Amino acid sequence: MTEIGRPVLLRRAVMRDHDVEERAATPLELFFDLCFVVAVAFLAAEFHHGIADGHAWEAALVSALLFIPIWWAWMSYTWYATAFSHDDPVTRILTMAQMAGVLAVAAAVPAAAHGDVVPFALAYTAMRLPLVVSWLRSAAADAAHRAFALTYAIGTVVAQVLWLVGAFAGAPWQWPVFALALAVELVTPVLAVRRSPGPVFHPRHIAERYGLFTIIVLGETVLAIAYGLADAADELFLDLPVIVTTGSALALAFALWWLYFDALGGDPLERSRTAAFVWGYGHYVLFAAIAAIGAGFRAQLEIDAGHGVAGAAGVAVVAASGAISLAAIAWLRRVAGSERRVWHLLVSAAGCLGLALAAPWLPTQATAAGTAVVAGAAVAVHVLVVAPREAGSTTGRRHAAR
Repeated sequence: MTEIGRPVLLRRAVMRDHDVEERAATPLELFFDLCFVVAVAFLAAEFHHGIADGHAWEAALVSALLFIPIWWAWMSYTWYATAFSHDDPVTRILTMAQMAGVLAVAAAVPAAAHGDVVPFALAYTAMRLPLVVSWLRSAAADAAHRAFALTYAIGTVVAQVLWLVGAFAGAPWQWPVFALALAVELVTPVLAVRRSPGPVFHPRHIAERYGLFTIIVLGETVLAIAYGLADAADELFLDLPVIVTTGSALALAFALWWLYFDALGGDPLERSRTAAFVWGYGHYVLFAAIAAIGAGFRAQLEIDAGHGVAGAAGVAVVAASGAISLAAIAWLRRVAGSERRVWHLLVSAAGCLGLALAAPWLPTQATAAGTAVVAGAAVAVHVLVVAPREAGSTTGRRHAAR
């Protein structure tokens, strides 16, 4: 895409051609995602420490809140990149500046988890500023989409100011200001797309990017297993509770991967702007829940090894997060269209929720294994019953159309 007579460094950051059939993730986007692996890992580590220390539900609330800006930073860049990003030196430098900011945010997670949110807010704001520059660059280069890009830039700046004000305000104003900052973040894309003359994203590219972030949070479960096994005493490495917990963690991760990539597609992205927003924003619940599963399993492995004091809290978090994950996939499937069958996912979510509520009275390994079995049953029903029926229904409609 080199422009004749214009230095590559100054290439115009205009809207991409969204009529192309395929738009794969670039190496720069994959490199960007790698930094979020670190941020999610730091957050999961703080969550698992809270579980093992006997403060599971307080740690869950803190983790859910801190996950919001981390998820939003990833999503904001992803939607910018699908609209404007071109792989020139300026784009690379601005993206790498955001990546450095993500690492600073990750380093500030432990302090924020213990109540000192100022370093986190400062790092988060610094990380978002290069994206503002990117929006302004596109606004200057693309007159047709100038209003769209400027709305994003202005909204992002206003939100960052509010994050900083909230961080320094202290009680009782801190959380109301944070809520206002989040509201500005969430409403900015809605206002921006209304000022666009046409499509501003590539549906298949966005679906792929969200799938890649799903793999990141699922990978945290695998990483948590490795850390948990490393924390376990050598003599307990082959102990039955450790084996059951490890096997359950892997089975649950595999089941959620299967259900996400087989049962959930990016159809809403091509239906309407409203469906696309619901699909995009709704993934927060799924991402946060899957990340929590890894933290719960790591804490449970520590408890199995005698290093924790939380009793059944680890597997209760796993079962509850499994229920939320399955319910989120069901909800996102429904967004895709009224004919999407979700009953098996909802039944499995109810089963996991029941295990979470019963966890204090069940053997911990029974809760962990039961959660994995329930999720595995959802996979079996999807493969053997739901998917064939949906395929037959689609084939029937095609024949009727002919």
